[in-house]
Amino acid sequence: MMKNFSSSPLHSNNQTPNHIRERNNRKYSLLSAIPLRFSLRGYGFCMATLFLFCFGSLFYQLNGGPPKILLDIRQYLGESTYLDDHGPPAPRVDLMKNISNIPQPFLYTRHVHFLNFTRFRIEQPVYINIIRDPINRFLSNYFFRRFGDWRGEQNHLIRTPGMKDDERYLDINVCILENYPECSNPRVFYIIPYFCGQHPQCREPGVWALERAKQNVLENYLLVGILEELEDVLLLLERLLPHYFTGVLNIYKSPDYRKMGNMTGTVRKHTPTLEALQVLYHRMRYEYEFYNFIRDQFHLMKKKIGLKSVSQPPAYSPAFLRELALRTPEPLDEDEELDTDLEDANNWLVHP
Repeated sequence: MMKNFSSSPLHSNNQTPNHIRERNNRKYSLLSAIPLRFSLRGYGFCMATLFLFCFGSLFYQLNGGPPKILLDIRQYLGESTYLDDHGPPAPRVDLMKNISNIPQPFLYTRHVHFLNFTRFRIEQPVYINIIRDPINRFLSNYFFRRFGDWRGEQNHLIRTPGMKDDERYLDINVCILENYPECSNPRVFYIIPYFCGQHPQCREPGVWALERAKQNVLENYLLVGILEELEDVLLLLERLLPHYFTGVLNIYKSPDYRKMGNMTGTVRKHTPTLEALQVLYHRMRYEYEFYNFIRDQFHLMKKKIGLKSVSQPPAYSPAFLRELALRTPEPLDEDEELDTDLEDANNWLVHP
């Protein structure tokens, strides 16, 4: 029985149907062709290429982060660290490690765009900030870069020594209406990028950066106040972080601080024309949408804490600017025009 069973396959080839034999022959031909197509030299080349790709990818990630194409693909995978990726991560990691290693308690204050510490498995710090009316901030920066403040007549020359006189004395209305780079986007898109984060799209004026900045404020900031209500900001900080800010309002109101604060006023600061203001407001519309969002959140926080104070009205609204644009004042004498300009410089933020 054993012999017959083992020998039967030897004689079965002659009995196999033709179509089965043809299929088996094609299979054997394909298998025999594989070694011919992939020689040992080609196989070695493929493996060397794969090794170089993996090694290069590892080296690149250690020194500069993942390739841009991978970052672009990741945005379609939902909410992820894609939104915070931009450029080499090493400097940010070093900064965050240095901050996290400082003995507590401490307060770190610098001009730094939002950093997501948790992305690098580092404990997130307590974020606080204060912003101001966007046009007021722009005007203050414009004139401060040129003329400094009352702490010293020459401090602006130290800050901007390379600025030529034609730029230093450039009329701000010309800068705005003739669309100089300093008075147009993306230069006037300033506040939002700090809250948006490290992604390159955070520097591009638009809804994406605006919404990302709002999301970061809601998820990562303990408090974002507005400079126009600074005393209320200090009161909230006393309530929320007493270990750091107990007595801060008394310090702010002290004569010594008042004297020092008066010296930081910007020199030669004045208000642009109404036409220029309207153009500037349009360019900064995302900044104002964010500012209004922060102001509403700040007032909501005051209400939750139980802080009762008189809230300042919005600086101005689009309706206010449209009304200003429709006005056609009669020509004024030189003296009257000077008085009117001084009055507008002091009152341009107040509703009519």
